[in-house]
Amino acid sequence: MTDYSFRESLFNEIDRLRLALEKSSIEELQDCLHQIMATCLRIVEGSSVLGTFLKPIHDLLLVEHIPENLPPIVLLDKKYNKLFEDVKQFRSFMLSMANGDLSQRLLVKGYMAGVLKTFHANLKHLTWQTKMVSRGDFTQRVHFMGEFASSFNTMVEQLDNTRRGLIESEKKYRLLAITDTLTGLPNRHHFFEVAIAEHTRSRRYKKTFSIIMLDIDYFKKVNDTYGHFVGDLVLQAVAEQLQKSLRETDFPGRYGGEEFIALLPETSIAEAQLVAERIRHNIQDKDLIFDDRQIKVTASLGIYNFGSFDEADDVAGQSIDEIIDKADKALYSAKNKGRNRVETYSGGIST
Repeated sequence: MTDYSFRESLFNEIDRLRLALEKSSIEELQDCLHQIMATCLRIVEGSSVLGTFLKPIHDLLLVEHIPENLPPIVLLDKKYNKLFEDVKQFRSFMLSMANGDLSQRLLVKGYMAGVLKTFHANLKHLTWQTKMVSRGDFTQRVHFMGEFASSFNTMVEQLDNTRRGLIESEKKYRLLAITDTLTGLPNRHHFFEVAIAEHTRSRRYKKTFSIIMLDIDYFKKVNDTYGHFVGDLVLQAVAEQLQKSLRETDFPGRYGGEEFIALLPETSIAEAQLVAERIRHNIQDKDLIFDDRQIKVTASLGIYNFGSFDEADDVAGQSIDEIIDKADKALYSAKNKGRNRVETYSGGIST
């Protein structure tokens, strides 16, 4: 078959395809497409001049290894050479994108080149957005690329929700780790963390602070008489009154058993005594009713003030354990002197 015959056959099939579309004949449409593809294949595989021109383009699009040299007859046609180079650049550009390399530029102009450039720009922008998400910016959303955009946005939203859930869980477990579950006060370990930091700050800036130790009077008797359930209620009531009696800057904690502790930053002995008396009175005045029976609760308190910075003595060099031990000695002095009272440690003796 001649080149002319190939062209005539191709044009006839295209014309028949147009008529099939107008008639909406599915069977005839399928037959036309089949004939067009068969004709194009015969052109490429044939030895005609038209086939000689089409085969390099065919190889560029469908074959992995492109020909190194074009046929001599093809090299004489400048327009064809330009077309071949454009298709070759299309191929290289698309292969680079497929391999994840977005650094190449497409210099070809025209409608399809514009479509590819838009797709390339979208991929580069998407790559940047993915990097932003990996750095913690979960506000990124894609508003292009149709179904992919919806999937990407859903993924980012799910990542953000997971991140928020992890943050909330971390806060929850952090709070559980530093809180006494019965009373809701900071536990002993966390109290020591805060106290050590305040001790360091006070030594550096020569500031004073006070420690108050508190012990519930006759707590064992409460447990023996009413049971541990009521004992827990008493602990919760004392913790509530302790928290209520302190100032905003003060820091309470459950020390262990029926003992509580409070750190009062930049507080003198006189100021600490006022706070301690307020705590004692609030606990004493708290009415605790169980099974229509009123349970009276009192507490003894001991105070130690860290505030001497005379280099001649060793007060400033005391550890936080030594400071708390002196407040504890003042507490036991209060218990030995009749309970339900406040005592202050001073010069090795409680007063």
